[in-house]
Amino acid sequence: MIGIITHLPIARAAQHLTTATDQAGRSRDVADANRGVTQGPSATAATGRVTSASDGSCAKSAHGGAAATHAPTNRPHLAGALPRICGLSSSQVANAWVIVAEGRRMGVPARGQIIAIATALQKSRLINRTHAVDHDSLGIFQQRPSTGWGTARQIETPRYAAHAFYRSLLRHSSAWDCLTCAAQAVQNSAFPRAYAKHEHLATLIVNVLSGRS
Repeated sequence: MIGIITHLPIARAAQHLTTATDQAGRSRDVADANRGVTQGPSATAATGRVTSASDGSCAKSAHGGAAATHAPTNRPHLAGALPRICGLSSSQVANAWVIVAEGRRMGVPARGQIIAIATALQKSRLINRTHAVDHDSLGIFQQRPSTGWGTARQIETPRYAAHAFYRSLLRHSSAWDCLTCAAQAVQNSAFPRAYAKHEHLATLIVNVLSGRS
């Protein structure tokens, strides 16, 4: 790399390094999404790969325009880089993608995916929590091993957690018109009214990741 840069004009060398950095960043995002096991917000915001917003209610592509997605329509494997969604880190977007992709794989319509994303936003802010902070609640949906959601290791795997959530949600499809009712039927939360405030952002996330924005 050093030998190449010394033979390039300064501007071309800087462009070469920027391109290599962007490609490496995209590769990490794709790897995170395909593994389906991502941790909380990381230092990626410092690299400029995560666009932030004060209200978390907008989405941008890698070039700053309306968000575009390379997500496939019928399988949970990512074909290209994830879009940026304002207010979320790349790992949070990757976890959102796992939820949307698993819903798609199970035949869950967009409304069910929105309920799932809103629930995960409330329970964990789309962060895969591997250390319990409320009883033994873990993962992106804060599911509890002691109440039959699975083992700790299973719950800490976002795809498993999403699958378990959807299995329960599908049994309450008659309540889907009311996001609060549907989420509460699955989660049995002490704060059932907390889910509704995430509906707008959850809808945006599902639209972006489904290529409908």
